[in-house]
Amino acid sequence: VDPSVREAAVLSLGRLPYRGPAEVREARTLLLAQAEPAAPAAVLLASARALEALIRLRSQIDPPDSLTLSRLRGLASYERGASGPTSPVAARVRRLALAGLLAAASADSAVLASALGDVDAQVRRLAALTLAQAGAGLPAGRELLTRALRDSSAMVRLEALRGWGARFARDDCRPLLDFARDPSPHVALAAIDLLGAPCGSAAAASALLVALADTVLDAHRVDRSAVAEWHRGAHALVALGRLAPDLVRRFLSRAGAHEAWQVRMYAARAAAEAGDMGWLLALARDAEPNVREAAVAGLLKARGHHADSVFLAALASPDYQSVLTAARALAGSPEREGASAALLVALARITAERRETSRDPRVALLERLKELGAPALAPSLEPYLADYDPAVARLAAEVLSTWSGRPRVAAPRPLPKPALSLAEIERLRGARLRFTVALAAGGGWFEVELYPDDAPATVAREVRLARSGYYNGLTFHRVVPNFVIQGGSPGANEYAGDGPYLRDELGPRSHERGTLGISTRGRDTGDAQLFVNLVDNPRLDFNYTVWAAVVAVMAVVDRILEGDVIQRVELLARR
Repeated sequence: VDPSVREAAVLSLGRLPYRGPAEVREARTLLLAQAEPAAPAAVLLASARALEALIRLRSQIDPPDSLTLSRLRGLASYERGASGPTSPVAARVRRLALAGLLAAASADSAVLASALGDVDAQVRRLAALTLAQAGAGLPAGRELLTRALRDSSAMVRLEALRGWGARFARDDCRPLLDFARDPSPHVALAAIDLLGAPCGSAAAASALLVALADTVLDAHRVDRSAVAEWHRGAHALVALGRLAPDLVRRFLSRAGAHEAWQVRMYAARAAAEAGDMGWLLALARDAEPNVREAAVAGLLKARGHHADSVFLAALASPDYQSVLTAARALAGSPEREGASAALLVALARITAERRETSRDPRVALLERLKELGAPALAPSLEPYLADYDPAVARLAAEVLSTWSGRPRVAAPRPLPKPALSLAEIERLRGARLRFTVALAAGGGWFEVELYPDDAPATVAREVRLARSGYYNGLTFHRVVPNFVIQGGSPGANEYAGDGPYLRDELGPRSHERGTLGISTRGRDTGDAQLFVNLVDNPRLDFNYTVWAAVVAVMAVVDRILEGDVIQRVELLARR
């Protein structure tokens, strides 16, 4: 009878590991009984979350029946007003209902047409996303997608544009040409990327990409504001490399010498698309690790093991991502002996750093040694049976067992975990962090409310790092519009972060738009890289920690582009 207990129960019912169709149907029946419009708001919202999760996670066991789909269609218009805002709970229920229909591939034209008129931009975005994935097969799908392209919200236009690129651009790429100059950089960059595929006006697409690529500035240009605006030109380079390789080569000398390393990274990607070996080899010697890594990935695609000498050299990089890419590139290398020696040296060097977040490159090195190495190398791997990382110790045991033909057992010796006190958590209740950022076009700040009771270890670690100045000068290196922005990596990539792993702290808070999470690559592998959800992302629920939420100036978050700088993070006084 207690709504809070029912709320917790239905959330669990949406994600249990059901063993067969009968259990899924039983759970669905229980959820439908709670998903009544007259139910308490918290219970209804939890039921909508659970139904979406059940469909997304368990449809392969038992697809949703007609009653479930009918209920979702009804909830897709729950408390929709003719004009003006509706309650946040009502809007979230509508979003989740649409997401459930999308997961079930069961949204019809009538539901989507209605959703495109919703006052909530995220509801309209989900309608556009559904049209993007199924629009060609729906009555009036093209017309509805055209309507979404005219939406006032950039997140809706972006989703509609992606749908147009996937379904209609081969015959008509006019929307892509038009939106390449959209006032929203995220929409414009998506349009530019899409122009790299064949479309109905190839000549016009090439001409526009050439004009945009020409905006990539010379390396020594002094117009700092223009230097910051590198994104459209850099994206145009890669699109042009796919669409017209001969045309892109004229820009590689300028882009490959640009003072912004991100432009040089995109130049490496463009050179890979165009098959330009000269520039790939040159950029593989760049001073910036992320540029070298992009060049190595391009050389693997273009030259395979003819570039093994470059891959072997990359194993000496201090950058974990570069080592990881090089180790994977050496798969199948004919230079087994030389590669094995270089792999062992890299493994010993990185292991000596004693950083838990070195797991990914070390695992990649061990996997390659398992393939290319020989039993004579076994003594060099013996110490790794007692490694500080259990995953590395287990893999070392597996490699040694394979080489020797007898089972070897891992005996890892984990590093001590950072201490955490309840008094420290108590002091953080009611506190906020303020992020001051330098954007490609100007600057700004945003504030986040901390959730120390939901994620005490994460909040304490983030505050300690903020106080130490750890984040000052780092960037948002990953920007995925209509998903997340991610930053706080000393290497500006996925594989460099603070040394000790953070444990996951998973609870019932959802990854709503504006919430902050911690990037991981498996359970309990957070390295203090943070992300901000740009839209509701229920598929991240119960998989990633939610430790804070933006409470001021989300518009600044929406403006952040790849490479924008975190100038400082400050702890504000308790309120």
